Amino acid sequence: MPNLIPDWLPWMRPAGRLIWAIVLFLIGLAIIFALMRRPKPDRPATWAECIAGAVGVFGMMTLAYAVIPHEWITFSDKYLQWDTTVFVFRNNQKMLFFPWNWPFSFDKHNIRDIIVVVIYGIAIGLNAGLFVAWQKRGEEKPEEEATTPRKSRFGRPLRRQAAPAPEPEPATVGATASGGDA
Repeated sequence: MPNLIPDWLPWMRPAGRLIWAIVLFLIGLAIIFALMRRPKPDRPATWAECIAGAVGVFGMMTLAYAVIPHEWITFSDKYLQWDTTVFVFRNNQKMLFFPWNWPFSFDKHNIRDIIVVVIYGIAIGLNAGLFVAWQKRGEEKPEEEATTPRKSRFGRPLRRQAAPAPEPEPATVGATASGGDA
């Protein structure tokens, strides 16, 4: 597979497949957001629309849960050389300003795995959020202000609605302060 990533930075070519996977995933998200802006049709979905949607969801889930984490692991192992021999800190080593010794070792392999867990967390959050948003597309949002009662500055509901203040009557021409004729 040709690597079409430019070599502006030294890490770009080794991360080529990771970059392409992320770009394809972002293009897929853009397509999903564009489709979610359209209202839900009145007619039921056809067989072909359902299959196309299932293939699209399968492709997005394959990118999010398989390709992107695998390419990150490959990039961090091969190019960054984050393995079990490169330590962030070792046991019984004083680090920063902490007065105790660490009871375990922490290597770059662990950082790589934590980043993969973050990728999975983002993917499952997007997955659940997009499924819910897809089901709720086209629904009208209810007016909440009309149903919820107004509250006082202490947080308790008001018993009555405040009546609007009456408009002041215009002053008549020629009236005096005492109310008599001039």
